Amino acid sequence: MKKQLITAALLASTALVAQAADRPMRILIVNDDGCESYGTTSLQTKLAAKGYDVWLVAPATNQSGIGSAITFKPNKIFDVKKISDKQYCFPGTPADSLDFAVLGVMQDTPPDLVISGVNDGPNTGVAQLNSGTVSAAARAVRYGYPAIAASIGYVLTEKEMKAGWPSTKLYWPQAVDYVVQVVDELGKSWQPGQSLLPKDSGLSINYPPLAKDKIAGVKYVINEQHPKAQHHYQLLPDGKAQQIMNKDVLTPSQADTDTGWLNKGYITYTVIDGDWNAPQLESEYQALLNKPELQHP
Repeated sequence: MKKQLITAALLASTALVAQAADRPMRILIVNDDGCESYGTTSLQTKLAAKGYDVWLVAPATNQSGIGSAITFKPNKIFDVKKISDKQYCFPGTPADSLDFAVLGVMQDTPPDLVISGVNDGPNTGVAQLNSGTVSAAARAVRYGYPAIAASIGYVLTEKEMKAGWPSTKLYWPQAVDYVVQVVDELGKSWQPGQSLLPKDSGLSINYPPLAKDKIAGVKYVINEQHPKAQHHYQLLPDGKAQQIMNKDVLTPSQADTDTGWLNKGYITYTVIDGDWNAPQLESEYQALLNKPELQHP
């Protein structure tokens, strides 16, 4: 009985985090993995269970690696699929999905926070250049919305790759829970009309696919300035070209970069703006999120 009372009290206090303001915090979730991706649908479910007003608008199909591309075809009619209340599959890119949300279904009730993810696979180094996940978050920031891009990394071995990245799938729920924890922390003192994050900025979080007791902490680091490409091209005798994966892709970097720190077991925080990096704001983020429970979840 005592345990049940404690559990009920904890649930009630958690709900108060979301309801502390005059209305619940309104959150828009997008991604590039598709509207049925576990990292996105489970995030919506868990945030909604805490009392947040959560909308999900994501691509109808997997759009990984498509970057910031949009569909610009005035007067085109889009076959949008409404899955349920506040949940839509849009036949386009991650950037299109963001646009459909803030310029369409949510134009009269704009989000207080945009979350892109939790993405299946890391968005560090060169991956961030073409990431639909990070691009959607950066687009939201450019529009004036606080945004978080969230991703979970890979264990970079040939065995993991051939098996479909099982460690990533195993710890994906843990990464989702971490993002919920971040939102709860940010929402403690939030009030409608206040910016949830420092003005004109966002945060790209990369979570390692490791057990909690193996996570080393949080590391603030900018996205690698001159990242190594994951592939190259070979010209063939008939004039065609073949794309070939670089042989060292599965050799985990230990460098002082976002990729290197993620591989070392750190949760990496990269502060972004519309130009993708805003390291000058790191101290403000540290003041917001420098909590023991976020350093070692």
